Amino acid sequence: MKTDKIWIGVACVILGVFIAFQMKFIQGTYLDGSTPTQKTTEILNEMATVKAEKKALIEEVENLEKQLEAIQGSASEESAIVKNLTDELNKFKAFSGRTKVAGQGILVTIDNPPTDGSYGLELNIAYDYKLILELLNELNSAGAEAISINEQRVINSTEVRLAGSQMNVNTIPISPPFIIKGIGNSKTMDGALNMRFGIIESIRDRGYYVEVKPVENIEVPAFNGTYKFKYANTVK
Repeated sequence: MKTDKIWIGVACVILGVFIAFQMKFIQGTYLDGSTPTQKTTEILNEMATVKAEKKALIEEVENLEKQLEAIQGSASEESAIVKNLTDELNKFKAFSGRTKVAGQGILVTIDNPPTDGSYGLELNIAYDYKLILELLNELNSAGAEAISINEQRVINSTEVRLAGSQMNVNTIPISPPFIIKGIGNSKTMDGALNMRFGIIESIRDRGYYVEVKPVENIEVPAFNGTYKFKYANTVK
C-alpha cells in the first residue's frame, strides 16, 4: 500500500510537470507569451476595434451613396433643363423653317398649258407669279404651318418674283411645273383654295393647269439658305 502511494505521488508529479510544460508550450506558441485570460481580452479588444472600423466604413459608404444620389439628382435636373431647352430650340428651328417637317397637308401642282396655240400667245405661269403669291397667302390664312415651292422652303424672308422667264424663290430660279406643298389641316386648306371665285378658279381661268390634292402625309424640306440680321437688334 505504501508503495502504491509512492507511485501515485510520482505519477502526479510527472503529470503536473507535463501539464505545466504543455501550458508553457501553448502560451509561448499560440498565446504569444500571454495568459489565456490576457489573450482573450486582447482578442475582444481587437474585435471591438474591427467592429468600430466596420461601422465607420458603413457610415462612409452611406455618406458616399447620399453624395452619389445628390449628384445623380443634380444631373437629372440638369438633363431635364437641357432637354427642355433643346425642345424649345427645335421648336423655334421648326417655326423658322430650319428643320425638315412632315405631316398631313396639301399638294398643289401648277403648270403651263400645252403649247398647241389654243390660248394664242404662249402662256408662262412665271409671268403671272402674283397668282403664286396669292395662293401662298391663302395657304397661310388657312393655317399652313410649313410651305415649299419646288423644294424651296418658304420663310418670312422668301421672295417670289419674276426672273427672266423663270421665277425666283430664295434667290433660286425655278421653272414650271410648280409643286407647292403645304402642311396643315388638309380639309381647311383645300376649302380655302377651291372656294368659289378663289385662287384656284382664277388660275384655271387664265388657262393654266392646276391640281389640288389633299394628302395624309407630306414632307416639306428645311430652308437651306443663309440669313442674318443687319439692322434688327434684340431688345433686352
